[in-house]
Amino acid sequence: MTTRKRLGEILQVTVALLSIVGVLAALIVVPEVRQWIGLDQAATPPPPGTPASSSMPTPPGRAVLFDDDGSLDGTAALLFLLSGDEVDIQAVTVSNGEAHPDVYAQNIGRLLDDLGIINIPVGAGQDRPLAGQNSFPDWMVQLSDDFWTVPLPNPDRTYPVQDAVQLMVNAISNSPDPVTVFSSGPLTNLALALRTSPSIADNIEAVYVMGGALNVPGNIPGLEPDSTNMAAEWNLYVDPQAAHEVFASGLPLSVVPLDATNQVTINIEDTRLWRTGGKAAGYAADLYDHSFLNSGMQVTEIWDLLAAVVMTNPNLCRFEQHSLSIVTEQGDAAGQMVSQLAGAPNARVCVQPDPDLVRQTMIEVFSHSD
Repeated sequence: MTTRKRLGEILQVTVALLSIVGVLAALIVVPEVRQWIGLDQAATPPPPGTPASSSMPTPPGRAVLFDDDGSLDGTAALLFLLSGDEVDIQAVTVSNGEAHPDVYAQNIGRLLDDLGIINIPVGAGQDRPLAGQNSFPDWMVQLSDDFWTVPLPNPDRTYPVQDAVQLMVNAISNSPDPVTVFSSGPLTNLALALRTSPSIADNIEAVYVMGGALNVPGNIPGLEPDSTNMAAEWNLYVDPQAAHEVFASGLPLSVVPLDATNQVTINIEDTRLWRTGGKAAGYAADLYDHSFLNSGMQVTEIWDLLAAVVMTNPNLCRFEQHSLSIVTEQGDAAGQMVSQLAGAPNARVCVQPDPDLVRQTMIEVFSHSD
C-alpha cells in the first residue's frame, strides 16, 4: 500500500469521526435537533392556559409574628420584611409604647391595604404596661399616632382589629410550623400571651428582641433629659415586668441591644437608593426622610430595622451567649438588662454587626421589592 493511499484512508476515518462528534454535539446542545429525532418531546411549549408546573415549589419563608409598639423604625422593619421573601408574616400586633395601640393598629390597616395585603390580621394590645407607669413622652406618642405626617390612604375608614393577645395565641397555636416572634417594642403582648396560654411556648422557634443595653449606656435621657436612669433602653424600660417574664420564660432569645444598634446608621442617600424599589420601600424611605428633612438630622440609628435585618441574615452580626435578667424594681435601674456571671445562658446577643453589609442588604431588599 502506497503512502499516499494510506494517508487517504486515515483522512476518511478522521472525517467520519468528526461527523459523529458533530451529531452528538447537536443532540446535546441543539434543542431543535433533539426534538426532531424525538428525544425532547416535553420541550414542545404547552397550550395556552396550561397551569405552570408545581414540581419545584418555592419554599415558604419562616413563619413570623410581628409585634411592635407603633414606632417609626418598627414600621420600617415591617416594610423590610414584607419587601423580601425570607419570612411569612402570620400577624401584626401592636403593643403599648410609642403609640396608642388601637390608633396605630388602624395605621397598620391603612398601610397594608395600600400595599394590597389583605391576608395579615392585625391586633391591638392594652395601652399600659403590666406593672408601673413608665411611658414614652406624650409628644412622641402623638407623633406616632399621626404616622409622622406621612400621608396614608383611607383616613376615614375603620379596619378590623383583633385583641392582640388572643391573636398572638391563636396565630402561634394554629401555625403548622414553629413561629418566630419578632418584638421591637415593650414585651407586654408576648408576656400576656404566655400568661394566657403557656403551651404556645412549644410552638415558638425563636424570639428576636430589639431591646436592652449590655455594655453601653441606656437611652432614656435621650428623650427624657431629666431622667436619672442611665442604664435602661426604652423598650425594656416601658414594661420591665413583661421583659422579666419573657427573659425568664426559657424561650430561645436573640437580642439586638443598643450595643449593636449604636454601630449602624443610615442617611438620606441610603433612603434614596431604597426608592428604586416598590411602594413598601417608598414608605420606609418616607418615614426616615421625616427625620432627615423635618428634624434636621444628618444620620439616624435604625434600631428595629437592624433587628429585622439580623433576623433574616444572622451572619451579619457576631453573637455572644449571655445569661440575662431584667431589673423590675422602680428606680434609676428600672428596665436595665443585666448579664449575670452565674447561670446558664438564656439568650444570644448581637454585639458586633457589619454596618456596610447591613446597609447593602437593606438597599438590595428594598430596591428589588415590587
